Amino acid sequence: MNSAQNEIRYLPPHSSSGIARWALSGLVALFLVAVPVHGASGEAGGSDLSLFIVSFLFLMGVSQAGVVFCAITRMVRAQWSKPYHRLAELSTMAFFPFAILGFLLIYYQASDDLFYWLSASADDHLSPWLNLDWLLIRNVSALLLFYGVSYVYVMKALRPDLEGADGVDHREVEQQLYVMSPVVVLCFVLVSTFFAWDYAMMIIPHWHSTVFPIFFWFGNLFAGTAALIVFPALLGRSAPTGSNFGPAQIRGLSMMVTAFTLIWLYMFWAQFFVIWFGNLPHEFEPLWRQMYGHYAPFYWTMMAGCFFIPFVALIFAVINRSLVAMCVVSFGVNLGIWICKYLMVVPALSPDAGVFNNALDVGLTLGLLAGFVIVVVVLAKRAPMYSRWELALAPLPKRR
Repeated sequence: MNSAQNEIRYLPPHSSSGIARWALSGLVALFLVAVPVHGASGEAGGSDLSLFIVSFLFLMGVSQAGVVFCAITRMVRAQWSKPYHRLAELSTMAFFPFAILGFLLIYYQASDDLFYWLSASADDHLSPWLNLDWLLIRNVSALLLFYGVSYVYVMKALRPDLEGADGVDHREVEQQLYVMSPVVVLCFVLVSTFFAWDYAMMIIPHWHSTVFPIFFWFGNLFAGTAALIVFPALLGRSAPTGSNFGPAQIRGLSMMVTAFTLIWLYMFWAQFFVIWFGNLPHEFEPLWRQMYGHYAPFYWTMMAGCFFIPFVALIFAVINRSLVAMCVVSFGVNLGIWICKYLMVVPALSPDAGVFNNALDVGLTLGLLAGFVIVVVVLAKRAPMYSRWELALAPLPKRR
């Protein structure tokens, strides 16, 4: 057994665990208070929680992309990505309680205003899919399936670095993770597709797009991958034995973000072109509302952040080698994907909604973001920050 494999061990619980408990307790308390307060407001519910809904969909998608990034890079046997694995996996698991509580808040407090089909007449002949109880069952089941599979996957990757795991066969663990990786990706696609259908496509009357779910979940993966550049910037230097992030990690991630930029544009164009060419009012009207009028600045900011800026910037080698420049690009991509989620939800509810119109909505959104960040930091302190056994494991010889 290589001594480097035993370099980092599990850190025992310390006072930071109290921070996590307070963060989760605060979220539960905020949820319990928000339900009666929002229910008694007597105002339109959908627009009241629009900022929270958009931020929930964004944060859930970006955090879930962490474990999916690990699965993809393990399937292709990438060596440069290994320093990112542990923090990416922990960020996914950190959002689990927020995913369940946030979904329940939206389901119980915003469904009446989000879903036009709840007040449809019997003559509309709605699909059996448009059923509120079935919506709850399928989304909660999909969330539990994804996070259950992810938990097994993450714990399997974490075990060799825990205390008392000296007898673990690292090559066998690597093979087990390789086999499980496609399952993780499929679970991610499933849960993201359900949320794309229910909380974006199905809130617009009679609007359908076969490409839209792919555009939705790939946007999550795009933003989540870009967000990983923040790890070496914020947490890499705080590792007990120094940072394992170097030029190879920055360059490797920049190439992946460049590829994802082009794929995102392809998915966007595949949906846009069909709607534009078909020229059917019930299909192009939602898109036109995003592109023109009140929401036009949001739309073009999204295009700049998701395509124009990263495409032009990542052409230059100096940008690909610079951590600061890559952080700027990452911020633009994530802002663009957040606006993309905003344009999926808000224009369908109001032709001229503002972003910060409701104090409760803003408070819930900030609480969600703060709680998630706190739990990520706490988990990063309690568990080994790097997957040391993977870093010490030599790559498999190439087949001829």
